[in-house]
Amino acid sequence: MGGKAFAAGPEPLPTPRMPLDIYHVLLGEFSVKLAKLFERIATPIEAPEKTSFGDVDVIVAEPKTLPFHPDQISKILSAKRTVSSKPLYSFAVPYPNIEGSFVQLDVQLCKSEDFDWEVFHKCHGDLWNLLGSSIRPFGLTANDTGLHLRIPEIETFDRKKALVYLTADPDIVLDFLGLDRGVYWQAFHTTKDMFEFACTTRFFRAEAYARDGLKANDRKRMAQRDLYRRFVDEFLRGGTNTVKGQDQGTGLTREKVLDEALAKFGKQDEFVTRVEVWRKAREELSHRQETREWKKMQAMEDEAYASAWINWLTSRVPIAEHGTGKGHVQSK
Repeated sequence: MGGKAFAAGPEPLPTPRMPLDIYHVLLGEFSVKLAKLFERIATPIEAPEKTSFGDVDVIVAEPKTLPFHPDQISKILSAKRTVSSKPLYSFAVPYPNIEGSFVQLDVQLCKSEDFDWEVFHKCHGDLWNLLGSSIRPFGLTANDTGLHLRIPEIETFDRKKALVYLTADPDIVLDFLGLDRGVYWQAFHTTKDMFEFACTTRFFRAEAYARDGLKANDRKRMAQRDLYRRFVDEFLRGGTNTVKGQDQGTGLTREKVLDEALAKFGKQDEFVTRVEVWRKAREELSHRQETREWKKMQAMEDEAYASAWINWLTSRVPIAEHGTGKGHVQSK
């Protein structure tokens, strides 16, 4: 939450940013305490060149006692306040040596099978925003559940239904994207190092970051994420990119990547089935729409016929009354 979880409300709590040394001390203390409650604990590798921190992020899994309740964390940390937005819990922990101030600790509780991917996907701050722009044109999406393939025929209508899950194994994903495992699992010394690493994916093409071709989400990132803007405007356009082999994705096409991904991850049958189900559903929807349109037209025709018939009858009434001699009294 970027250290803002306790800034709102009737009684906001001050959570000043932490310098690097304080951050590492607190991270160590929090990890030791959380280890009493969870079997698995990790902190994603931070973005490079950070000198202060708004919060401390920890990912946990496998509670040692069940049922688990966040009050257990609050108690062991002596937290003053808790904000819950499952699966993320934010705790206001007293700031050392600053009376009346607090440190925001964000604890994300996840399933054991999701733990490795959660840690992996959150490493290096905005790195996956950069990688996402490289892989997206080839029909790939990495989100909080894993790497996915998008079905072209479906994504125009329903992006969620278009996703075909491939894997959530971090090393397999790195290999598929052509990224060095050893480099990824180490902290980058500088932002430039991270930028250069982002360009080493085999899907990288500088044209994907051209301002006039950016998608809506990327334009939003340009406006809201300073690191993404620096990558596009300063690193790529400013001439500081010295990485070898950039534009590696030039010879690739979305169709080639589709075939490769389906074969590598064994998803051909699922892909075919999903497309068939989608087409059948679209045909049924089209048939229902055509039926509704036909019924609507039929109702309009019936209404027009009835209206014409009523108008004709109305026009005939005066003639009928005149012919019967109503209104005249005959004498006998």
